[in-house]
Amino acid sequence: MPIHYYLTIIFILIGFYLLFSLKPNKTVAFKRPKDLLISIIIPARNESKRIQPLLESLLPYKNDMEIIVVDDHSDDDTKSVVMSFGFQVIQPKKRPKAWKGKPWTLDQGVLSASGDIVIFLDADTTIHKNGIEALLNIFLKTKTPLSVQPYHFMKRPIERLSVFFNVLVVMAANAYTIFKHKLTPRAFFGPTQVMLKKDYLDFARDPSVTNQVLEDIYLGQSFLKHGKNIRSIIGKNIVSFRMYPDGYHDMLSGFGKNFANGAIAIGMIQAILLSLWISAPYAAINILLTALISGEAFLMPILIYVVFGLQLYLFSRHIGNFKPTLILMYPLHALFFLYVFIYSFFRIYIFKNNVWKGRSV
Repeated sequence: MPIHYYLTIIFILIGFYLLFSLKPNKTVAFKRPKDLLISIIIPARNESKRIQPLLESLLPYKNDMEIIVVDDHSDDDTKSVVMSFGFQVIQPKKRPKAWKGKPWTLDQGVLSASGDIVIFLDADTTIHKNGIEALLNIFLKTKTPLSVQPYHFMKRPIERLSVFFNVLVVMAANAYTIFKHKLTPRAFFGPTQVMLKKDYLDFARDPSVTNQVLEDIYLGQSFLKHGKNIRSIIGKNIVSFRMYPDGYHDMLSGFGKNFANGAIAIGMIQAILLSLWISAPYAAINILLTALISGEAFLMPILIYVVFGLQLYLFSRHIGNFKPTLILMYPLHALFFLYVFIYSFFRIYIFKNNVWKGRSV
């Protein structure tokens, strides 16, 4: 068997190492202590078309928890949509030059909050039934800063091109490896976070965090740098989101904003492992095409191709509502991933033109 066959198999095995214990958390009954003050903070900029499902999912908590939407000077009617649900809306003060938009918005929300515990929710998330209880149950066991990657709910086939981005984000966390209890988590997810207000004020206002587009990853690093443990989990059955419902251009801008930066932020070893795994689909495709064109025996090439597709589907079904068609159709997703990564690299590092929601980031 040629050496590149063995290398591809090794790349696939790295994936099993990185997500060996991937499975959803169990939701259990939880009764919140009466003296526990909780503030839910939602940063929002031009989210009028996306925020309504979140607001609807939070209605059961309206009388029990402080819910603050921080409207970051939206150009649309985000504020009126939020107010129609009866939730509190504030606007941040003028942003200092040393802060990026989202870190400043979150900070303004925390300074307005009265809770001992803060829960950050992106405007495109949706809380499942008893989801807040599940988050608190997990968090209060150790009071370790918690981040959650929401379950990705998609409605259109084009949205499922995101599969490699979704899987890589979870892999980057270093939270589901064979040695997950011995290794330090590497990524702190941004869409959903739970922490003590004191921990936020102590660690999230560090300049290494406030001036970053990917403030979530750098917040995790700030915690770790100061000896504070972190925890990162997937959100199936707890919280979900629909990332880019507007289609291709929205996906391109959103993923482009995050991914070239994220590859650098997670650390060298983790980046190498992820790079090796993401090489597997391209290697498997190449092996199969070469065998078909040359007329060589292609039983092993087909096996390698299908094994990677099966692995990708087994991982992705816990991360989003991806379909079994991935097992055979993943080359389309791989091409999209490669295109977005190259686009992101040139846009950020060559042309230095990275705009998101009307702002340069």
